[in-house]
Amino acid sequence: MPEHPEWRFARMSPSQVNQDPFQGEFFASSADLPSRLVREAIQNSLDARRDHSAPVRVRFVFSGTENALHRGRAAQYLRGLKHHLRAHATRDGRSSSDIQERASIERAISLLDMPMTYLAIEDFGTTGLRGAPEDHAAHTEGNDFCGFFRNVGISTKSEDAGGSWGLGKWVFPDASMVNAYFGLTQRESEDRVLLMGLAMLKTHHIGERKYPPYGYFAAPADQLDHDWLPLPVDSDEDPNIVNTLLDLNLDRLDGPGLSVVVPFPKKELNRDTVARAVLTQYFLPIVRGDLVVEIHRPPVSDTIDRTVIDATTIRAVASRIPVPPTDDAKRDDESPQSLSRAISLAEWAIGRSVDNHLQLRMPISKDSLPVGLSVDDLRERYEQGQRLAFRCEIPRGVQRQGAKSSSAAAFSVYLERADDLEHGHDYFVRGHLRIPNMDYLGNHRSRALIYVESHSELAHLLRDAEGPAHAKWNRGAERLRQRWKAGARRVGSVCAAAAHLLRLLSDRGQDPQLDALADLFPGVPDPDSTRATGTRPGPTPAKPLPVSDIPPSPILLSRKGLGFLIRPSGRPAVAPDAAFTVRFAYDVAHGNAFRAYDAGLAAGTPDFSLKDHTVSFECRGCHASILRPNVLSLTVLEPKDFECLVTGLDGRDVIVRLDPSATATSTRDHDA
Repeated sequence: MPEHPEWRFARMSPSQVNQDPFQGEFFASSADLPSRLVREAIQNSLDARRDHSAPVRVRFVFSGTENALHRGRAAQYLRGLKHHLRAHATRDGRSSSDIQERASIERAISLLDMPMTYLAIEDFGTTGLRGAPEDHAAHTEGNDFCGFFRNVGISTKSEDAGGSWGLGKWVFPDASMVNAYFGLTQRESEDRVLLMGLAMLKTHHIGERKYPPYGYFAAPADQLDHDWLPLPVDSDEDPNIVNTLLDLNLDRLDGPGLSVVVPFPKKELNRDTVARAVLTQYFLPIVRGDLVVEIHRPPVSDTIDRTVIDATTIRAVASRIPVPPTDDAKRDDESPQSLSRAISLAEWAIGRSVDNHLQLRMPISKDSLPVGLSVDDLRERYEQGQRLAFRCEIPRGVQRQGAKSSSAAAFSVYLERADDLEHGHDYFVRGHLRIPNMDYLGNHRSRALIYVESHSELAHLLRDAEGPAHAKWNRGAERLRQRWKAGARRVGSVCAAAAHLLRLLSDRGQDPQLDALADLFPGVPDPDSTRATGTRPGPTPAKPLPVSDIPPSPILLSRKGLGFLIRPSGRPAVAPDAAFTVRFAYDVAHGNAFRAYDAGLAAGTPDFSLKDHTVSFECRGCHASILRPNVLSLTVLEPKDFECLVTGLDGRDVIVRLDPSATATSTRDHDA
């Protein structure tokens, strides 16, 4: 039996499946690592909040090289890890990516003989990792200890929690150059402290023995590998844990909570990148007083070298955190100006009582406005720079599959005119968690905050529309279809609400506007079609192309409800048996809309899909078939009288591209 805690990998039996973890790119750098780490760490802390009348405090401590743990002391936390890393490095690899990975692992091996730099992430005002450490049942709800160390792809959290996939924890080993982390926890009503570590490598061999990807830093045990259950080092049995607290400048004895230690953190992680991620991901709970974040280096008592982000300091911190250079002038969410104004909108929003919201029913239209309030009144307030607060009710609410009744559903939308923006900024928040990869405002020069309470059934539905990264709401998510009736429609209602409101505010109903469809079909105004009227938000409406410069098209494209309609223009005539491919995607603030769709499709989270019927089509006088999830093949049967209606989109601006197929004779290639 080993005398001291060490890293141990249980030998695999011949019958066990060889499977490498797929949760991250191991031993690789990633530009979005600070955001992913901050999202996961703070989400876990807020999910474990102990007293909702007091804020959760999260502390990030960077040792830097000057406060790294010297080799003698570091060795006790790295014992047993090197020969598994070396076995991993000598795996046969044939591709250049394998060669690069082996070089990274060799670098990791060399680090084990150097002073140990570290990043410690501690939370206070939380429950700690609850549950019996001896319990290894995967589905025991509330066993946070098992969920944090023993589950892959299985969550032990309740529905009100931010996370739900059981995969987010893998950002911690991904943040380490040796792909390992430690968790040290004190639980409610306990004085003892528990310490355990987890390393994530790949399946590897040492001699003839095969080992799994996962290894544990655990208490000494004499069980054989096939009987071994890794257990934490317990301060009641091994008082030396107190030395760990001192070695790593941890403050765990200050009360219940969790301390995560990332040894040898990757270079992307520093105080500025973490602070910027905190501001962009969690400004709402900070402003609301639910969260306080500290970022500093040892000694922890040194107030000179400490950044505190709370409701009183958040503006000042946002103004001085440097922003990395970017080529994207339209989407500048991380700039000090954008952050400051988003924070200001959040401060205003949390001060609104229920009575200070305009009550609306979905779908949003002139008829859904409160009695006594006209569109003109609302538009005048908006154009004068007044902020607007809405409480949007979804008729018929939300309903689970198999349930006999539905639950009421509502959410809040806060709008402000933002003439300084070239492209709208929208911020979607479910509970405490911001859903960052959402972009629905298009060219509306506005800022919008969309908020859904975490304890609502609507929030539970939206959580099922998220992937493991909780980065966007996907109407085609499998869990959404399995668990909710009309779930895709409910997701679309929330996503498009702010854009619908802004469209209502921009529709004046008076002078004709030649570029009224420019958001849907940029660059191709049609002088002969019936146009909506109105102006865009902001001081400078988009200038239409001169009608004389636009060649006539045989095809008319127009918005139709939550979709678009394709029909003949009559000038020039559509050729008999003309064939087109119809490709469409939601517009994006930056980059190419179709590439953005393809990226979501490759990741398994497309915005919509013709193949799973989240989007559908109807034809008259023509025939259409599905080529790809966002591409139709259209053949004209009645050149003078045909229609193809695509429905089921969620209200975002849409880019539609019509390309003539090889059989087409008199159509032209154009973007619409």
